[in-house]
Amino acid sequence: MCSDPKFAMNIPQALAHNCETNPSGPFYVYVEPSTGKLVTITQLEFARATHRAASIVRPSGGGSDGEVVAIIALSDTVLFQAIVVGLMTAKLIPFPISPRNSPAGIFQLLRASSCHRIIATCITLAPLIAALHQHVAETDSDFALNVEEIPLLSAVYPNLGAEMTACSFQPYSASIQSLASSPDDIALYMHSSGSTGFPKAIAQTHRAVMGWTTLPPIAETRLYLEKPLANMALPPFHLFGISCQILQPLFGSPAAVYPPTATSPSALPVTPTPDNILEHARKTKCRTLTAVPALLAIWFKSPEAVEYLATLHTVVWSGGPLPQRIGDGLVNAGVNLLSGYGTTETGALSVARRSEEDEKEWAWFQLPDMIKARWVPRGDDTFECQILTSEIYAPSVENLPDVRGYATSDLCVNHPQKKHLWRVIGRIDDAIVHTSGEKTNPAPMEDIVLSSPLVAGAVVFGTERPQTGILVETIPSVQIDVKDVHQVAELRNKIWPIIEEANAIAPAFSRIFKEMVLFSSLNKPLPRAAKGSVLRKAALALYTEEINSIFRAVEDQTSSSNSMKPPSAWEAVILEPWLLELANNVSNNSVISATKNLFEQGFDSLTATIFRLHIIHTLRALEKPVFVRAATAIEQNLVYSRPSIIQLSAYLEDLVHGTAADNLVTDRGSLPQSEEAIVELRTGDGIPLILFPGATGRLPLWGLRFNFTGTLWGLQMTDSTPTTSLAALTAFIVERITEKQPTGPYRLATFSGSSVTGIAVAKLLEESGQDVLQLTFIDHFPLLWTLEDQEITLRDPNVSVVVDKTIPQILQLIRKDPLYDGGSRQLKNLEAVILADAEVIARTKRLAAPLIEFLADFYSPLVERSSSSFTDAFTTWISSVKAPFTVIIAEFGMIHTVPEGLRNLWSDLGAGRCPKSVRQHFIDGVGHYGIFADDRVGAFLEQY
Repeated sequence: MCSDPKFAMNIPQALAHNCETNPSGPFYVYVEPSTGKLVTITQLEFARATHRAASIVRPSGGGSDGEVVAIIALSDTVLFQAIVVGLMTAKLIPFPISPRNSPAGIFQLLRASSCHRIIATCITLAPLIAALHQHVAETDSDFALNVEEIPLLSAVYPNLGAEMTACSFQPYSASIQSLASSPDDIALYMHSSGSTGFPKAIAQTHRAVMGWTTLPPIAETRLYLEKPLANMALPPFHLFGISCQILQPLFGSPAAVYPPTATSPSALPVTPTPDNILEHARKTKCRTLTAVPALLAIWFKSPEAVEYLATLHTVVWSGGPLPQRIGDGLVNAGVNLLSGYGTTETGALSVARRSEEDEKEWAWFQLPDMIKARWVPRGDDTFECQILTSEIYAPSVENLPDVRGYATSDLCVNHPQKKHLWRVIGRIDDAIVHTSGEKTNPAPMEDIVLSSPLVAGAVVFGTERPQTGILVETIPSVQIDVKDVHQVAELRNKIWPIIEEANAIAPAFSRIFKEMVLFSSLNKPLPRAAKGSVLRKAALALYTEEINSIFRAVEDQTSSSNSMKPPSAWEAVILEPWLLELANNVSNNSVISATKNLFEQGFDSLTATIFRLHIIHTLRALEKPVFVRAATAIEQNLVYSRPSIIQLSAYLEDLVHGTAADNLVTDRGSLPQSEEAIVELRTGDGIPLILFPGATGRLPLWGLRFNFTGTLWGLQMTDSTPTTSLAALTAFIVERITEKQPTGPYRLATFSGSSVTGIAVAKLLEESGQDVLQLTFIDHFPLLWTLEDQEITLRDPNVSVVVDKTIPQILQLIRKDPLYDGGSRQLKNLEAVILADAEVIARTKRLAAPLIEFLADFYSPLVERSSSSFTDAFTTWISSVKAPFTVIIAEFGMIHTVPEGLRNLWSDLGAGRCPKSVRQHFIDGVGHYGIFADDRVGAFLEQY
């Protein structure tokens, strides 16, 4: 494709060439957090990192050339991209895959590329990996799949930021020639976004990938955009990331990235946020920044952010539509915006250097002369962009019937005066592109809604908007006056079940809020084609005013209500007047009653949306994890399900405090009590984690649902739970578990005094032939029973004596918890209940009896009862469980029930005394009950 001999190379060869000609040239730069020092990963260091990665992923050249290896990882950019190129160096084919894909979508990609091997962050993506294995087993049990942990950062970069020629290094291939490959061999696979269905696997040849480097986003960037480039926010598995994090630095445009933080299998990389992107861009003295529209929309609201962006040479944006007013506002403030265009099938295409007369044309892109494009008119002043194959360029996919080339399905308009400029306005396949860059495929959702007998027509909308809505035309018999808010609310409720059904198949960003359901009016029926189908564009054009009105009102009213100060405390007595003031503001009604239904006092669906959004914004603005998690947990139907100020204030108090303490142990849970033995706390991906309750038998773990991403079930002891023996209790629990999930594998976690029960349940499941993948003990370990004062109580067991000793320990745990001094309502209530409620004591004794009797049976009847005779037998029983053990230890938790002189010896709660290896996690700053508020606990429970 180019006469320059360097471009006949592949990526590993180009890296080797750079090592010979420019070893000290920068590849990545970042700032070390602890020192503030600028760190440079040179061309030499990145090249050596790829060879070390190659030696790990294919030691000694074993196996076959051309094996496809997927990478699904939450990894630092410097490691992720070294693995990608390292696989190429080892003559393997990398396939970077987004972990946001569903297990079904990932399996589709694996099967399409004949990929049977995955390199993954197996701990941080444990639920996804488990769900993928389960999907493969259910879909194609003969499909071989091997998943292995990604190499450690220290193994790939042993001299991170300080690699010199003299450092110890063994190349995987001895010469540039030994790295050679046929130009038409597959270099890597990439996948499409999946906006119109499952993502598609797209093979990229060495010729295609190296051809991208001759295109403007690489070649012109090197010449005309100032460096370094702030590329830290880009996902490494998409075209944007591959281009900006491998190809641009490979050919002279160093990339600024986040400092590596995923230094162990359980650690995570830096999560991009609007603030830390700019922070690291400043620290690395970037001159050019890459971004998606959603980031620009957020920065636009901050004068400080806009002022900084205006100091940069260029801000390159791509990945979705940018609202006109935001782009105009940024440009008018001095920001040099450059629109990028490309697809996975074609590579990044658009020019990076504009003429002076085009400098303000931020919304438009220009294709270079070397690209042969065909613009196919669609009959409405729009054109489909088709990229044709030529002697000097070829797309990776060719799908045109008449000539060689690729039909992008992108709908574009031509600049009215400057005919060399184009702008994408949508997709032929009608995919809705949100300001976040996410894409909603409306057809499946519309099909479900149209299945309702009440619906005659439906059009999903949301292009250039942060969220999705739907325009619905009902059958004549149920049509309403759309200006009557009561009729609208009633009709929404009628069709809401079918909307929920449509939402169930959609990703989170595509789901339709109840307030975003619009109805067509009697005098404006939806326009239709001759065959009876709704004309989408014409319908949306007809209802432009109504659609704009809803989004504008939500934005304007939410912004105006944001001027209210947050409540001084999230307690019902303080929340009630604050919510009343907010309700007054959003409804323009100064006489709102705290006890009456808000919808009977002037609220409508739009007001409810604004009201809910302001509550969410207020919580998020407080920034602390407890408030952010509460904001995330608020559901779309908040106001509909709790339509009075009294109900809302009580709910919000429980919601916030529910993330910080044991709600249900006091029988005052924020969610309704259930007499079911297993309660579904959270629905997510992967194998359910089943949680055991503490000493009182009530489920103390509702708060955990705010910092846990998978499926979460909780056991609780009800009146029907047998307490005659631990064997009966264990059999009952296993029966309930297998009723809900008939076969394994299973994941278990116990809290406090349920640790022994967890062992017994795991053993019974394993003895029945089932696999237990995880057994995690939260702030307790069974071998605490071998502690001298605990074991002595078992020699002559008396339930009342043991419980009477346990109650002061529980009170000690409550008062030692940092949340207690912080005024936690839940812990104060729990203390009062334990001190005054005889039923709690009686229930604790009832549940303790089978455990104490079970433990006492470990003493040999042939010898005098002693510590050794109990400990040996008990330890042998515990270690016979096959499941891996983990213990999570609270700094101010169970360890403080150990006599002070023994705490150093028992700092691991006895885990080190177990013959089995026990993984340990110490959570500083939290107590026995507050442990569930810490997001580290959720992360550790995800690991198995």
